[in-house]
Amino acid sequence: MQAVHGFYDNGVFELKQKPPVKKGKIIILFTEDEPPTLMSKEESLRILKKYSGSVKCDINIESERDEYLNEKYGSFD
Repeated sequence: MQAVHGFYDNGVFELKQKPPVKKGKIIILFTEDEPPTLMSKEESLRILKKYSGSVKCDINIESERDEYLNEKYGSFD
């Protein structure tokens, strides 16, 4: 059994993901939650522009990868 999220609005179902099968039985559950309100593209860009550069982030990709591997597998030194 796999879940696919979506919305129901006045008789119309809208799936937010591609279903994992072409044909099959389904069960529809109506949650108590209100569906999230999606931000418009313009609003997203406005917020991104407002906060862009507000946090300085210097990341060394190789160092981060090595640190992750050391945590996961232990150090080989």
